[in-house]
Amino acid sequence: MSKRAKIYEADGMKQIIGERLKNKRLLLEYSLGDISDMTDFSKSTVINLEKGIATNLDYYIGYAKAIDFKLPELFNVPVVYKPKYELSEDKKNRIFLSKKIRVLFTKHDFFKNSVTVDDIIIHFEKQKELTRTPKLSTDISRILLNWVEDGVLYVVEKRGRTNVYRKINSPVILK
Repeated sequence: MSKRAKIYEADGMKQIIGERLKNKRLLLEYSLGDISDMTDFSKSTVINLEKGIATNLDYYIGYAKAIDFKLPELFNVPVVYKPKYELSEDKKNRIFLSKKIRVLFTKHDFFKNSVTVDDIIIHFEKQKELTRTPKLSTDISRILLNWVEDGVLYVVEKRGRTNVYRKINSPVILK
């Protein structure tokens, strides 16, 4: 049985936007029926938009376009920019490690030649930036596999259980 996702609520933002749409409608002397005619939305949809209980952003935009309510003004709402939940320390460490590897990728062109997880660890050990642990190998491997999925790297070859990686823009020339 699949788990149903909860609908994310953005702390009353839709209610503020809906109230702004309603106030603009009233200012322009439009009825609910007028908005319905202008948008091809049902009256109940218009009411739900004004109450901020509709969930589809496209409807809010359609309503705004109908009454010439500029989106930057409509969506200029106070927002606290922080995640709903903080990442675990493990995930924060993975991001830290990913940033270090990204520097190798961008500034040092480290992946222009074939590279293994061990090559990366050796590089960081020589620079005295990281210390080898069993978890470090696993974390680097996960990061590189994610980059393969993202189309940034590809696996050139497999040596037993070891993947060999290279940048996408430096293809292997087969002889």
